[in-house]
Amino acid sequence: MQIGEVAAVVGVTPRAVRHYHRLGLLPEPLRRSNGYREYGVRDAVLLARIRQLTELGGGLDEIRHVLAGTEGHDLSEVLEELDTDLARQEAVTRQRRTRLAALLIETRTGSLPPRGTRVTCTHRPAGRPRGRRGRLTDGREGP
Repeated sequence: MQIGEVAAVVGVTPRAVRHYHRLGLLPEPLRRSNGYREYGVRDAVLLARIRQLTELGGGLDEIRHVLAGTEGHDLSEVLEELDTDLARQEAVTRQRRTRLAALLIETRTGSLPPRGTRVTCTHRPAGRPRGRRGRLTDGREGP
């Protein structure tokens, strides 16, 4: 298989395959006489394993250690850490959805404060940069 074919089979882009080569996660395969890389089933299996671990939230350095089988970074340990992290993220998402549901009820019943009323925000969503003087970039007051 060529790079585009193995990438399509595994569900990644050829660019990701090249990136994994540069990082040493995926060894360079043999090349054909025309210079094209020739991937086999083992390469596809390893690439699929890298993809699965990254989708679960594993860092590339951590994945490198797992694939190399280095001491202290066995697969079960990494998967347990990822499971714990996903459970924490799930709990945070549940809390946010509970708060959102309460706001939706208030919106539907008309019990939200009138427009223009200053409201104190107790949570700043991830990825919302702060502007000058503690204001969110859209002009609302932050915590």
